[in-house]
Amino acid sequence: MEPPLPEIGVVVAAPEGEWEPAVRSLLRQSLPPAAITVVTPADPPPEPRPHFARCAPETAAEACVEAARATRAPYVAFLHGADEALPDWLRHLARAAAGGAGLVQCGTLRLRADALVEGITLEPGLDGAAYAVRRDLLGTTGRTAVWVTVPRLLVRRRTDDTAATVSAARAAGAGLVRDTRLVPSVHAPFADVSGRGRAPDLVSVVIPVRDGSLTLPAQLRALASQTCAAPWEVLVVDNGSTDATREVAEKARPDLPGLRVIDASERPGESYARNRGIAAARGDFIAFCDADDVADPGWLAALTEAAPDADLIGGSLDSGVLSPAYADEQPVPMTEQTDFLPFARGANCAAWKDMLTTIGGWDENYRGGGEDMDLSWRAHLCGYRVGYAHDARMHYRLRAELSSLARQKWNYGRSGARLYAAYRHAGFERRGNRTVVMNWSWLLLHTPDLARSPSLRRRWIRYGARLSGFLAGSAERGVRYL
Repeated sequence: MEPPLPEIGVVVAAPEGEWEPAVRSLLRQSLPPAAITVVTPADPPPEPRPHFARCAPETAAEACVEAARATRAPYVAFLHGADEALPDWLRHLARAAAGGAGLVQCGTLRLRADALVEGITLEPGLDGAAYAVRRDLLGTTGRTAVWVTVPRLLVRRRTDDTAATVSAARAAGAGLVRDTRLVPSVHAPFADVSGRGRAPDLVSVVIPVRDGSLTLPAQLRALASQTCAAPWEVLVVDNGSTDATREVAEKARPDLPGLRVIDASERPGESYARNRGIAAARGDFIAFCDADDVADPGWLAALTEAAPDADLIGGSLDSGVLSPAYADEQPVPMTEQTDFLPFARGANCAAWKDMLTTIGGWDENYRGGGEDMDLSWRAHLCGYRVGYAHDARMHYRLRAELSSLARQKWNYGRSGARLYAAYRHAGFERRGNRTVVMNWSWLLLHTPDLARSPSLRRRWIRYGARLSGFLAGSAERGVRYL
C-alpha cells in the first residue's frame, strides 16, 4: 500500500487567457490536486470548477505569487495554461517530495504546433521545466533545501506558444526560490504501467519507402501471406520516390485489398514518412516495417497478440536469410540490449496509435538512425510499457555496399551523441574513458585490416565510421560522447 503523499495545489498561469488544456489535464490526475487556481485576465466561466484569480497581463507574475502563497497545501506546482500534464504528473511529484524536498522538477515533452515532437527537456533548471515548490519556502531567504529531479516526461508543452516559454508561473516560482540554496538529487523512474488488456480493432501496417521498387515486391508478397486473423490494412508511404515504387505498390492491390499509397514527398526522412502514415492510418494499432526487409508469415499475428500487454512492442530481426554472409552483424534482441533502456527497432515494431499521438510520434530531427531509440525512451519516460515479441520475426537486410554501410554507421554515431545530449539527465551514460581508449586503439592497431580481406575491411569500416560519427555528433551537440 502506498504511504500517504503530500498534497499539492496547482497554480495555472494563463496571461494569454488560455487555461482549458491545463485544467482538463489536472482534472484527470491519478492524484487529484488539493486546489487549482487559474491566474488569468480573462473572464471566468459561469460555474468554474477551479478557483480563478483575475489579473492584468502585466501583473500576472505578481498574481501567481499571491496565488501560490494563498494555497493551503504543503506544495505548490506551476503550469502554463496551454500545458497538458500527463495523468500521473502530480503523483510522481508527490512521491519525490515525500521526503521533504524543497523543489521537485520533472521533464517536459516539447511539441510543435502540429502536435509532433520537437524535443525533450530533462536537464535541471527552472527554465522550461515543470515543478512543485514547498510552500514554506515561498518568500523566504537564506534557506537550504533539496532539489529533486524526476527523470520523467510528464508535461506536454507547445513550443509555438511563446507565452509558455516565459510563463508567469515559472517566473514567479523562480523568483520565490532564488535565494534558497538547492541541493540537487535524482528520483529514479517508477515501473511502467500495465498494458491495455484488449486486442486492437484494426491494425495498420506502415511501410516508409523511397526508391524501393526492387525490394518492395518481396515485402508486399510477405505481407499478403500473413496469418494474422485480426482485420488489418497496409499503407505504403512514398517518401519522394523517383523510380517505380508507386507502380509496384499498386500492382499488389489484388493480394492486399486494403493497401493504400500515401504521399510523403514534401521532405525526406523515414520519421516524416512514418508520421504521415500514422496520420493516415485508420487502425488503433500501428505496425512498422521497412520496404527492403521481408516479414515472417506470423509477424503481424505475433505483434497483435502482444498488443494487450504493452503500449509499444518490438519484434526480432533475423539477418540470416537476406544477409547470410554477415552473420557477425546480427542485431541483438531487445532482451540483450545494454544501452540505457530497451528499445524497439524501427524496422520491426508496433504501437497503439493514441500512445504515439500522446508522445508526439517519431522525432523528425533524427536522420539516419536513433529515432527508434528516442521513440522507445520517450515512451518509457512518459510511463508507457515497452514490450518484446520474439515471435514477431522480420528477415532483415544488412547493407552490402561499403559506402552505404559507412554512411549508416556514421549516422548511428551522430545519433548516439544526440541521444546522450537529450537523455543523459535521465540516466543514459556515455562510455567510460577506458572503453573509449580501447575502441580507438583497436581501430588504429587494425588499420592494416583494410588491405587484408573483404571481411576484415568491412569490420574496420563499421567500427571506424561509427566512432567518427561519435566525434561529429559530439561537436554538433556540444557534448563529450566519444
